[in-house]
This record gives sequence, structure tokens and C-alpha cells, in this order.
Amino acid sequence: MAREPREPAERAASLRQQLADHAHRYYVLDAPVISDAEYDALYRELEELEAQNPDLVTPDSPTQKVGGQVLPYFETVNHRVPMYSLDNALTEDEFLAFDQRLRKLTGATELFSIEYFCEPKIDGLAVSLDYKEGLFVRGATRGDGTTGEDVTHNLRTIKSLPLRLRSAFTGTVRGEVYIRTDDFARLNETRRQAGEPTYANPRNTAAGSIRQLDSSIAAARPLSICLYAIAEAYGHGLTTQESVLNRLRELGLPVSPEGRLCPTSGEVVAFHAELGRRRELYWAEDDGALPYDIDGLVVKLNDLTLWEQLGYTAKSPRYMIAFKWEEELAVTTLEQVTFQISRQGIFSPVAELTPVQLGGVTVRRATLHNLDEIARLDVMLGDEVHIKRGGEVIPKITARTARERDGGEHPIAYPGACPHCRTGLVVDERAHNWACPNRDCAGRLVERLSYFASRGVMDIEGMSRKTAERLVEEGLVSDVDGIYGLQRDALVALERFADVSVDNLLAAISRSRRQPLWRTIVALEIPQIGEQTAKLLARQFGSLAALSAAEQPMLEDVKGIGPLMARDIAEWFADQRNRALLDRLERAGLTMSERQSSAEPGVFADKTIVLTGTMSFATRDQLREWLELNGATVSGSVSKRTALVIAGPGAGGKLAKAEKLGVETWDEGRLRAFMRDEDTQPATKPDWWPAS
Repeated sequence: MAREPREPAERAASLRQQLADHAHRYYVLDAPVISDAEYDALYRELEELEAQNPDLVTPDSPTQKVGGQVLPYFETVNHRVPMYSLDNALTEDEFLAFDQRLRKLTGATELFSIEYFCEPKIDGLAVSLDYKEGLFVRGATRGDGTTGEDVTHNLRTIKSLPLRLRSAFTGTVRGEVYIRTDDFARLNETRRQAGEPTYANPRNTAAGSIRQLDSSIAAARPLSICLYAIAEAYGHGLTTQESVLNRLRELGLPVSPEGRLCPTSGEVVAFHAELGRRRELYWAEDDGALPYDIDGLVVKLNDLTLWEQLGYTAKSPRYMIAFKWEEELAVTTLEQVTFQISRQGIFSPVAELTPVQLGGVTVRRATLHNLDEIARLDVMLGDEVHIKRGGEVIPKITARTARERDGGEHPIAYPGACPHCRTGLVVDERAHNWACPNRDCAGRLVERLSYFASRGVMDIEGMSRKTAERLVEEGLVSDVDGIYGLQRDALVALERFADVSVDNLLAAISRSRRQPLWRTIVALEIPQIGEQTAKLLARQFGSLAALSAAEQPMLEDVKGIGPLMARDIAEWFADQRNRALLDRLERAGLTMSERQSSAEPGVFADKTIVLTGTMSFATRDQLREWLELNGATVSGSVSKRTALVIAGPGAGGKLAKAEKLGVETWDEGRLRAFMRDEDTQPATKPDWWPAS
């Protein structure tokens, strides 16, 4: 048995190596061999060791990925080997024309053919990374292809990027920084629940994160990276693109597993069609979906010796091309712009359009995001515009058409005062939109009530937005706690409020008092606090009394809480108006402390569980909450790290993938039996608990 290192320097080196190996298995190979809790324990040990011995901190330590460095400006970097952009092929005919040009230029015949290596064109930010003797020393954006910006401080925060390679490689590698589609959805949901503006798309968010002067911002974003090139690869003894990717893997760098050798142009076309189908599957939550956005297939000659022979045009290499898909666009007219208020008082612009068919549906509205986007698009009422519906649920305007204005267009009219309370509007610097500063605004209250009652918060069935509007109009509530004082007689007296619906609403309000602590925290609308952070705070502090008493330094000590978030939490609880609301909610009987776990402690600890199909006795959200309260991590996709798949009727691809990977599966009967076992039954069962 190997001797456990005792000296601090020796132990620190051992911990760095172990953590690097486990990170490689987790992020690159998708085959972890230890639990998240075991990894965290090793990480904390290294943190403590480095805190006690600052001289042991090395540039490649995993603890140096947390961010915190703030630069006054970006240094410029000259790319020794230029980073060219790619020509595009938007149709099969255009790709085949490219293939014919290469055959002519290389003299390819039936006896001397050419083969391609194809990789997904991940939609992100292109970067160049320099390693010296295996250590990451500098990273830069593509910029104009010749000169980029030094973003080393931000690239170091990416969890999947090794700061030290598996061998002493010296050279430059190229890749793409991106955000996975599931990570992006979670990021936006967290921001939505916290009342923060959501991001438009993964690509812009990734690019904006890397171009931050403060690296703590990049560290807080779920950035990933995929490498696909070695500058001057031929000089490293590599002769094919396939061998380049194999070399990158050997170095421990993350590489797309979707790359494929295609000996013929026909196989390229077939692969392009396959990726096109998988590209659209994410929005249908299909297990065959790609885990990231792509905007094409990069088709490269596999033989690097031909790269030197073919060379470049003024802008792009002749030996590769981006084989894309034609965007689904429509042309319509911008008729009006309306402004929707949020519970924070932010007015978001929405484009009202002449109805048009796009993607099989009739589109009447599109997002305009904020005032900056309106200025960028330079649109007026009456303009003819292009709209796109790609992956976005809500279509967006991409540009004005080339049609010249005829004088019938009108500037967009911005509201000068809030239509709900007549308070003068101000510009919110964070959201880049108009905002109502009145905390008692009726429009804001309606949105707050709708949010408070929503499925992901207090889950009050029957409290629709229309119901919230009516309660505010009638003066029955003046803040969110007011719903717990609603009287049956007052509700029944309202027009269109039937006895049965009123009774159901009051019963749902009563049930919401028993929601767990984390939901109460989410309901408070503390800036930046969504579901996952609320669960973290509930576990860490155990009660709202303890959380409200925590000062900013104590909050910053919680893993996952940065200085800005800690400041927002502390400021929220320091506000006397917020403290008064908290007192009223406590008097109304809401959960103010963490309940005992509903099953034996640790029964699902450190297990990644996937739910699929439907259960007859509970919703997926109810089961997810129960599993998480008992230590599980609930994932939306099946992988090698999945410990258990719980599959109800209607389960499809996820169940099939679990069986293929040999992952343990439970059906509804097995789950019911487990929940009825005396050793795992909670003392107080939730309303949905399966009957004996």
C-alpha cells in the first residue's frame, strides 16, 4: 500500500494531483470514481492546508479557480499563428461545391481520395491557450484573428480546464468557451427566481463572462470549454486532425466526443443531417440531444500535409468550412411596443407584431430584451423586421429588413410614468430598462403575488395572475402575507368567484404554510437567491432567524456564496420593511426552520438520481424536493455518474439509456415500497405521500 504523505508540501502536492485526476474523470471522461462529498472533503483539506501554509499555493492549484482577480483593463495579445474565421456552406449544394474545389486543388481521384474529420461547431467564444512545460500560462480571445485580449484570469476559473496538463507540453491550443444548454437553463431559472434579468442566449453569456475585468463574475458562471486544435500541429509530430484530437485527450484537455472521421462527402452530408436533428432535440427534452448549442458542422481535411499545400484566402483557410443550417426566419411588421412590469418594477419591452407563421406556429409577439437592444436594432413602429425562433421559446427580432423607410414609421414611445401607480420612471442601470421605484406599486404587487404563489415557490394552486389582479383591485391584499388573512365571505362576494373555487384556493393557501424552509427563502425575493442557493442557505443555517442574523463575512464563508451575493443577502435582512414582512409571514404560520429529513439521514446522500415518466401519486417536483431533502442530486439526464433512475409510466429514452449503462432502475411499485418502509417513513407525511 502506498504511503500517505505526511509533510504539508508533500500532502498538498498529493491533494492537487488527486483533485486534478478526479476533475478530469468528472468533466472530461464523465466517469467519476468518488462522490461529490468526497471530492469536497479533499478540496477543503487542500484549502485549509494552503491557508496555514501560503507558500504552498501554486498557480495550478484547484483552489485558484475561484476567481477574485480584478484587472484595470485588458492587455492585448498578438497571436503568433493567426486565428482565421471560416467560410460557410448553408446548403448541401454549397458544401458539395466546396468538396469539388478541394478535389480539384488536391488532384484527388478515385485512386487518391480525400477524407474529412468533422466536429460540431459549438456556439461560443473562440480562445487561444498557451501552455509551458505543461502549465497554463496565458489565454486570449480570438479578437480580430491577429490580436486578442488577455483573459487568463477568467479562463483559469473554468472547472473543466486543467491548469496543469498530463505531460510537459509546450505550445498553443485553441478551443471554444461555451455554456451547456442545461446549465444555461438553470442559470436563467435562478436569475428569474431571484428577480434578476435573464440572459438572451448561451453564446452571448459565455462571451460576456470571459470578457469581465473581475474574475469572480466568470467564476460564478457555469462555463465549459472544448479544445479542437493545436497551433502548428505538424511541428508537434502530428499529421492528421484525428491525431490532434487524440493528442489533446492525452494531455487531459476536454474534447468533443462527437468528432467523426468521414471518408466521403456523402458521409459528411449524412453526419450533418444527424447533428441537425440532434440540435433540435434539446427543446423537446429528448435524451439524444446535444448538450450544447451548435451553429454548424466544422468540416476539415483530415490530412494536415494538405493544409500546408492549400493555404488560405484573405480571411479563411481553404481546407475547412463551416457547414451550417439555414436559419428559420420570417418577415413581419413591428406594430407596437408594450412594456411589462416585473415584481422589481422593471419594465421589459415586448414587440407586438403583425401575425406571421414561423416554425409551424403563429407569432404575434417577440422579445426586445432591453433599451440597449432596441438601440442596437434601430427599429421604429412600422418597420419591416426579421424574426427568428431557433431554440428560444419566445421569438426575437434579429434585424430590420433592407426595405427603405417611407415616412410612415414612428419612434417607439417610452412610458414617462408607471401606468399602475403614476410614479415617475427611472432607468435601472443593471437591467438597462425603465423601472418604477415605488415599492407599493399595484402592478409590482400583482407580479409579486403571482411569483409568491407560483409552482416553484409556495405552489398555491388557483392563485393565478388574474386572481392576483382581482385581489389587488379589490384592496383585499396589500402585500404577499395578505393572502393568509383572506376570508371566505369576502372572496365569495366577488363576481365569478364560485364557492368551490374559493374553497380550493383557501385550502391551497393553507397547505402552503407547510412548504419547506427553502421555498420560504425563495419567496422572500432576496436578490440573486433562486432555488439552489435557497436550499444551500436552508441547509447551512437551518432557520430564517439564524440566516437573518448572519453578517456578510459569515455568509461569504458559505461555499457557493460570493461577496456580491453575501452583500445582497445582508442588505435585504437589514431593511426594516423586509424584517416586518418576515415577522408577518412567521405569524401567518410559514415554515421558518428546516424540518427533520423525511427519510433516514443519508439514505440518498451523494447519489445522483434521475426522474422520468409520471407517478400516479405525486408530481415530479414533489418527488424531486423529497429526494433532495434526503441528500440526492436530481439530474435531468442519465450518464455514467447516475446512481439511480426512478421511472414511472411513460418513461422513454432515459430509461433505455439507464438500462444500456447498467444503472439501477426503480419503477413506481419499487418506489412506493421504499416509501412505505417503516425505516424510511417520515414522522409527518406530506399530503401527496402514497397510501399504504
